[in-house]
Amino acid sequence: MKPFPSDEPNRRILVIDDNRAIHEDIRKILLGDVNESPDLLADEALLFDEQQEESATFEISSAYQGQEGLALLERSIEEGHPFAMAFVDVRMPPGWDEVETIEHLWKAYPSLQVVVCTAYSDYSWAEIRRRLGNSDSLLILKKPFDNIEVTQLAWALTRKWEVSRQASARMEDLDRIVGERTEELRKVDAAFRAIFEASPIGIALADMEAHCLGVNQACEQITGLGKEQLIGKDPVELGWIESEAALHRLVANCRSFGCVNALEISYRNLALEARTALLWLPEDINHEPHILLFFLDITDRKKMEEDLKQARLGAESAAKAKSDFLANISHEIRTPLNGVLGLSASVRNRSFPENSAPVLLGETLAKILDDVLDFTKIECGKLELEAVPFSLRESLDWGVELFRARAREKHLGLSLRIDPDVPEYVVGDATRIRQVLANLTSNAIKFTEQGEIEICVSVAAAGESEDKHRIQVIVRDTGIGVPADKLDKLFRSFSQVDTSTTRRFGGSGLGLAICQRLVKMMGGSIEVESVENEGSVFTFDFLAGVATGGAPLRVPATAPPLAQLRILVADDNPVNQVVAQRMLQRLGCQVDVVDDGSAAVRQVTESSYDLVLLDMQMPGIDGVEAARLIRTGAPSVASLPIIAVTASATLADREACLAAGMDDYLAKPLSFRALEQALGRWGNRAKPAPADRNEVAIFKETAESPADAAVR
Repeated sequence: MKPFPSDEPNRRILVIDDNRAIHEDIRKILLGDVNESPDLLADEALLFDEQQEESATFEISSAYQGQEGLALLERSIEEGHPFAMAFVDVRMPPGWDEVETIEHLWKAYPSLQVVVCTAYSDYSWAEIRRRLGNSDSLLILKKPFDNIEVTQLAWALTRKWEVSRQASARMEDLDRIVGERTEELRKVDAAFRAIFEASPIGIALADMEAHCLGVNQACEQITGLGKEQLIGKDPVELGWIESEAALHRLVANCRSFGCVNALEISYRNLALEARTALLWLPEDINHEPHILLFFLDITDRKKMEEDLKQARLGAESAAKAKSDFLANISHEIRTPLNGVLGLSASVRNRSFPENSAPVLLGETLAKILDDVLDFTKIECGKLELEAVPFSLRESLDWGVELFRARAREKHLGLSLRIDPDVPEYVVGDATRIRQVLANLTSNAIKFTEQGEIEICVSVAAAGESEDKHRIQVIVRDTGIGVPADKLDKLFRSFSQVDTSTTRRFGGSGLGLAICQRLVKMMGGSIEVESVENEGSVFTFDFLAGVATGGAPLRVPATAPPLAQLRILVADDNPVNQVVAQRMLQRLGCQVDVVDDGSAAVRQVTESSYDLVLLDMQMPGIDGVEAARLIRTGAPSVASLPIIAVTASATLADREACLAAGMDDYLAKPLSFRALEQALGRWGNRAKPAPADRNEVAIFKETAESPADAAVR
């Protein structure tokens, strides 16, 4: 069957009557002069809100028996041009009467509008309705009929057929749309169900009282309960929430804020006992008053986090233990080392001018200790750089002159060239800059047998920053060089190029690693180029601040006279007592010695002294406590200058000394020059302000010659 366009008018009428005169009458009425009924056309246009169709005409087909009419109707349906209405006579002998004819017509085409034409009927209206039903597609036209009545029926019923057809088409469209949407929803629902069941996160649907309505497989696995055990229960009954009050607060928050995010809860799994989970509660699923629970077990993650926390605490504890161990080792070694260096220098100066072996061995041991301590402080992030004005040229000269004698001993050339544009004064940490340069220069001399060591200093990037200079230092030697495949070992901690047990050169393997980290802390980098048996070139740069206000303050070159100073030394080690006493006597000082803190407090109370040297670690009352007691004494005693002398070479120890009221700090092994400078600062009772920290002998103050028992 061909479809009939729903937007085209249908004026096709089927007349079924055994009286040919009826056919002629209807044709004459409907196909005569249509314009004879202008009022009717106008009324229809007004009624249906349409433009009046001036040329619309009816198309009429005739059948003289019911069977013939049915055949015409079926053919019209097949051709896609069905009849809109039919006039059917009541009596059509022989054959079907009007009721039988209408039954067959509606069976073939239910949308057909039917008008029964009769003068009288063999059936009552009640009988017709019983057999045909109460249909709005059936009307009765009494014979003889009026022309206007026939015309009105024809126009009205064909128009009704069109409206019904359009409504039917719209219904079909709606049915199609509903069907498509239903199919989409079915697919979405199927996808949701698949995701719901496949999700590794436990999901449960609950009503607004938190009673479980449905769960997925993951929820069953997480809880160890089946659906029949979960559905209908609330979190309190399941042991997820501790109390009804807590559940009510949870639901209230969900209602007030629309959700609850990542609430950590404890619950029990039948097989795994106590567990921990995160709970999410979004509300209002598809505008329905429901709660969707997302349930993620985080027990393993919590355990991992706890394990990591314990591991971190263990690592921190190990790091602290390592730091404490190194500090103790430093103290225990520096204490006898102070005696070794002091006595060796004294013996050499008096009796053995050519015998410097004890001093050199002591210096080597001291350098290894300092490297280990520096490395430990850098690893722990406790090394702090200073930012004070200093003379860059003097510091560089000092760092090179320190090795001039050693270079002469090996018949090596040692030169320092500083470009004119290098600033005289900068702001930074002079000690660390000298340390890096001294390490590179020392290595260059150590690994060079003939030739020279050249040091060049320049401004690497002038104008890089308005308040910063980038200084570049190049240390070039003609030594043994480093194989290309071993260059990567140079800056590794505790690593050396030659790892054999019979290696020619000693060292801790920390020097270059420390230099690299110090340079990085100063905003620079360090690189190396080397050719085996030809030499090496080390290049490093660092950022230094611009010094303002002229040259930095320094300790006056003319220190007050040290002779006749009366000094009290408190140290529990007999060897260190002798070393300190001899150094002070060389400076012309009068010296008294005690071996514990309580004796020192008692001695300064009973006698008059110009200065006290206090060891920090002594039996009974240590140096820190002794300093506190002295500061709380009589005014003449409380103002007494106190200098700490200790083998504990850490920043925390220095700060503890200063906090206790001490004025200065000297690290063991004790340097003669450092001691002399400290006495120059504090030997008079006027107590001058402390000098620049670069001028105070702490941690790494290096003497001019081995005779001074240098720390570095």
